[in-house]
Amino acid sequence: MNIGFHASTAGGLVNAAHEIEAVGCTTFQIFTKSPQQWAASDLVPASVDLFKEAVKAYKLSPVIVHTSYLLNLASLNEELYKKSIDSFATEIRRAEAIGADYITTHIGSCGECDKQEALPRILKGILEAVTLSKTEKVKILFENSAKIKSPGGEFKDLAFLVKQCGKRYGITLDTCHAFAAGYDFREQKLLNSRLKEVDKIAGPDKVKVIHLNDSKGDLGSGLDRHEHLGKGQFGEIGLKTIVNHPALKNKAFILETPKEPEGSDAVNVAYARKLSVK
Repeated sequence: MNIGFHASTAGGLVNAAHEIEAVGCTTFQIFTKSPQQWAASDLVPASVDLFKEAVKAYKLSPVIVHTSYLLNLASLNEELYKKSIDSFATEIRRAEAIGADYITTHIGSCGECDKQEALPRILKGILEAVTLSKTEKVKILFENSAKIKSPGGEFKDLAFLVKQCGKRYGITLDTCHAFAAGYDFREQKLLNSRLKEVDKIAGPDKVKVIHLNDSKGDLGSGLDRHEHLGKGQFGEIGLKTIVNHPALKNKAFILETPKEPEGSDAVNVAYARKLSVK
């Protein structure tokens, strides 16, 4: 099972790789800047080199960058929309500079607007940001939303964007978000149908990363609150269905579960591995 978690870069990028290796994981996710601020300090070449060396030495793959929580490519506020495009372009450049394989992003929300009207606006923002980034290598993933009526709440929304954008793009499936949006993936039949829907619209094998999280909220609650594995409403049945699904079991599984109490990442990783059937 290729599993890891969102690691801290406090004290330097390389510390995230050390943290992952210490728990015996094989993949991981990081921020390259504060997720709650627009500003980003310059990447330090020596720090990037140490990071790349550690990733190679520990054989960690894929390396995933998560964008800032401030980005909103669906916003009807022109200032925020433009700022989101510029910031997304910067984050794509930073992800490529550190040698990341994927960068995953939320596509935003537009309040009570019609999401079918919002998707073309989101698409325009994505393509503009990628053009501004002047990058080619890092793959770009769109993450599903916890609210079914928001852009990205339905998997067909993400599939539409992937189809329009092309081969460089894919999907991150967040299990907590899907459950909160009303997808009961505790039933493999429903999971099968959604994956087939994505395949039909966007092409095969577009789900690249799984954010493996339990959910504090009930099915369809719209509540984006992650829980320790096996202690939430999605529960062991749902988690086991996801990690053993034939189309997903060889993907990268990233935990975004609570960090407290200390040592929780290792506990959640061990729990996930016990669910995996070889």
